Formats: sequence, structure tokens, C-alpha cells
Amino acid sequence: MTWILGFDPSKSTGWATFSPERRKADGNFAHVRCGVFQMPEGADHYYTGDQIGLKVTAMLREFKQENGQFPDFAVLEQQILAKVGNTSADAMIYPWVATSAIVATLANFGIPYGTLMPSSWRKSFFGEGFKPPLDKKQKKDWKSAAVEECERIGITLPKQKAMAHNAAEASALAICWGVRDMKVHAGRYHQPWLNLVMQRNERSVAA
Repeated sequence: MTWILGFDPSKSTGWATFSPERRKADGNFAHVRCGVFQMPEGADHYYTGDQIGLKVTAMLREFKQENGQFPDFAVLEQQILAKVGNTSADAMIYPWVATSAIVATLANFGIPYGTLMPSSWRKSFFGEGFKPPLDKKQKKDWKSAAVEECERIGITLPKQKAMAHNAAEASALAICWGVRDMKVHAGRYHQPWLNLVMQRNERSVAA
């Protein structure tokens, strides 16, 4: 059974688990589990990295206990290089802190990982030409769009709105694990990802 992890790194990091085989067998996405590694409001950058690393470790150990294996691959939303301007420092630093904690933990467990730019996973998840609703500031509300789509396809999200947003985007990232735009940052992880893609393609042809 192939299992994919999805992460939406931030101060409160969204996470999700997805299996292509379960999706095919069940005909839906109800098997997807997701949630958020929520941090206290006053958590600083050090504490956030510390706790996210511990939470990912605990999740991986629990996953292996339940499924008899670790996930085969992990997908994170790719962080954009910081541009100092109208963006607050914390809005840039916390996602990078979370990302670093996650990839360090994945590496220690030997789990390959890659990243997807927001534009890549959104195109794959929502479809070509999709236009999200606008928020109160007339900006594209991708988070609400992700929540609505996840609920439509049968994924159970956290009830709290802010947590649902992060969990929904993590779910979308996991579901989009096989897109061509995947960026694998370490050479040793490239072949494992290719093997998973080839296995998926072979199963599709056989079906």
C-alpha cells in the first residue's frame, strides 16, 4: 500500500495522509486523515521548530504502528524566497522554521520528500482555469476554496475554520503528489519518487 504525506508548513502546520490505492478501491477520498500541529499563540520560532519536529516524529511512529510501514513519500508546499517589503517577517519565518523541522525529521526516518509551488498543486487539484472566490479584501481566497473542495470529495476536516484551511491544503498537496512539477531537493530521493510514479502509471494501464 502506497502512502503519501502532505504538509502545509506554517506556525500551525497542516498535515494529511493519502493512499492512491485506497482512493482507487473505495472510489472516494474518505480515507484521508488530516489535522493541524497547532502552536500556542505566544510560541516563538525556536519553540515552534522544536514542537513541530516532535509532533512529526510522534505522528510517523503512530502511523507505522497502525499501518505496519512508514509513508512512502511526503509533499510540502514550497516556500518562496523572502522579499522584505509589505510582508511581515513572521509570515515568512514561521513557514521556513516549520519546513526545516519537517524535512529534518523526514530525513532522519529515511522518508523521501519533495515540494510543490502553490500554483502547481492548485492547478492539479482544482483543474485548469479554476477561479477561487474573493475574500473581504478582494483577494483570491484559495484557502476557502480548498476547504470547499475537500468537503465536496468527502474529506473530513477539523471543525475550527482556521485549522480546516491548513488541513485542507495539506490534503490537496498529498493528493497531488505525482504531478510533473514536483521538485525533489535531494538526489537520493529522486528515484524513489520516480518509482512511485511508474508504479502508479503501471496500475493505471493494467486497470
